Amino acid sequence: MTRLIWAEVSRLLSRRFTGIALIMLLLALAGSQVVLNDALSPPSGGQLATTERAYQQAHKEWVANHEQDEQDCRDTGAPPDECIVPEPTLVEFTGSPTPFKEATGTALKLSALLVALVGFMIAASFIGAEYSSGSIANWLTFVPRRGHVFWSKLLTVAGFAALLGVLCVTLVFDAALVFAHLHGSRIEAVRELAEMGARSVLPVIALAIFGFCIGLLSRHTAGAIGVLLALVVVWFVRAGPLGSLAWAQRITPWTPDGNMAAIVDHGYTYSVPVENATPGGVSLDFVEQSVSLTHGVVYWSIVLALLITCSLLIFRRRDVT
Repeated sequence: MTRLIWAEVSRLLSRRFTGIALIMLLLALAGSQVVLNDALSPPSGGQLATTERAYQQAHKEWVANHEQDEQDCRDTGAPPDECIVPEPTLVEFTGSPTPFKEATGTALKLSALLVALVGFMIAASFIGAEYSSGSIANWLTFVPRRGHVFWSKLLTVAGFAALLGVLCVTLVFDAALVFAHLHGSRIEAVRELAEMGARSVLPVIALAIFGFCIGLLSRHTAGAIGVLLALVVVWFVRAGPLGSLAWAQRITPWTPDGNMAAIVDHGYTYSVPVENATPGGVSLDFVEQSVSLTHGVVYWSIVLALLITCSLLIFRRRDVT
């Protein structure tokens, strides 16, 4: 079994698609670090000068017009406290750098998403290409024990995804610490962010296994990509056009994306629209509900267990020629 795993590792790393995908991932992560650096960096001298001029202009207009604007507002019958025009402040124009916790948390989630998608594509193409080229049939002539072949391939893609996830999350987190130190940002919630980074590796492994199983069941990489695109479309429609429908939001605990977000964020909060009858008509309120970390882990454990079982049974019995 060990020799089989090492053979699968060599086959995975020697594939051209794996190398191209890793290069694209590296470029995407580098671009995200540029954004992270900008978020943590304070305004430059030129930006401060521009905002200072904008503030001076706005303050000048306020001094000249705010009394008349307030009087015009009161003349319409509005309450006096609602007619007060606040004096502009410099902070409103200059702003401040994004807090370390917020910027790093966003960067970790984005990197986890990128790595998970790359892991999915690599795992799906790893088995899908073998079916498309017919090499899986040749491989089984050397190792007729299909169960051993299946587990060696599955463990290879899962281990590869785990190592890739850990490496990328570590690089992103370390880069955030370096940027924060260079820009003098206040470093806080390090343990909380480190735990988030550790949890974000789980979706990377889950999507890699998911892609491998779908690629095996469909016998083609395009089949796995089609399933992934279908899930993305469903998520987009549910979050967009169906966002105001209660039933579309109540199914969040049973959706893959909601449970994956619960794993990364240690619980995921979503809003369900509820219509309430009032004397003035029907009002729409939003009730917050949540998906726990435990629910997310159990959900994905069941999904992957069913997929792995079905894939193994089909691989052991289906003709691969």
